[in-house]
Amino acid sequence: MTEKSIKDINSLTQIAEQISAVLKASRRILVASHIDPDGDAIGTQLAFAAYLEDLGKEVFLVRHGDIPHKYRFLSGVDRIPHFSEYESSPPDIDTALILECPNVERIGQASQLLTPGISIVNIDHHFDNSHFGAVNWIDSKASSVGEMAYEYFQTVGFEISKSTAEQLYTAILTDTGRFRFSSTSPRTMEIAGKLIEAGVQPQRITDLVYFDVRSSTIKLVGKVLNSIEFLFDGRICILTQTRRMLEETGADASEAEGVVDYTLHSSGVIGGALLKENEGAHTRVSFRSKDGINVAEIAAKYGGGGHFNASGCTIPMPIEDARKEVIRLFTEALDGKKA
Repeated sequence: MTEKSIKDINSLTQIAEQISAVLKASRRILVASHIDPDGDAIGTQLAFAAYLEDLGKEVFLVRHGDIPHKYRFLSGVDRIPHFSEYESSPPDIDTALILECPNVERIGQASQLLTPGISIVNIDHHFDNSHFGAVNWIDSKASSVGEMAYEYFQTVGFEISKSTAEQLYTAILTDTGRFRFSSTSPRTMEIAGKLIEAGVQPQRITDLVYFDVRSSTIKLVGKVLNSIEFLFDGRICILTQTRRMLEETGADASEAEGVVDYTLHSSGVIGGALLKENEGAHTRVSFRSKDGINVAEIAAKYGGGGHFNASGCTIPMPIEDARKEVIRLFTEALDGKKA
């Protein structure tokens, strides 16, 4: 274990005790994460489900959005139903464990399952979390909620199986951009090592997540990259994904997960966005940045959020109008950077 101050150790022990007390007192627990789940969301949902079932709890998993093909290998992933499967018969829950959401609205329509009187445990690593739970564990220095989940399991003495180790490793691997993002700390790498000791095969997980993609995904990525625009003397890069692209390639919308990262691959680019055309004249926007542009602030203008260098929101406009709005928002951000 890396060195931590007594204060840090006590804080982790205290918050773990609070969370454990709520969960142990509960009987029927909903485990939810954000709209359009990614590796951190899916991996930690499954890991906490294993922990809660080990405690003898009745667990209800839920998602709003498709599970990307790349995560289908995770044990138990087919147990995460779309919220619509609960609409006719919602579960009678007494507690909700909400993971990686800065506010409760981020779980999408699954929020309809949160009835009055239930206890909410909120575990997140977004700095702008609204502390909406009865118990809130927010650690903006953590690389991922997967890293936080590992720390919690170690603190409460939950023995991590090989399948849970794979879930947590996938969560950490993907939310650190393959251990590339600045949130990757010595402790992150130490935890990854411990998960390898528990049976994770790094090459297998990396190959399944990043190098075992459908032909439809490759076709979709090709069309999205063909839409590329460089603006502001090459400092801003914008990609566009339309519904027609999905129809032409036979791809699911979830297959574009991670494509936004291409916006920062070119030399000189400090800000990027991927615009996804949604139904109902709405556009989903994912932002990426470096060199001082706070895209969390940009996304917050439309009710979104995230991290300083990675965030997202939904703009209630058709995709062409949303594109103009994104350019306007980047103009403001660049002007602010000059100031």
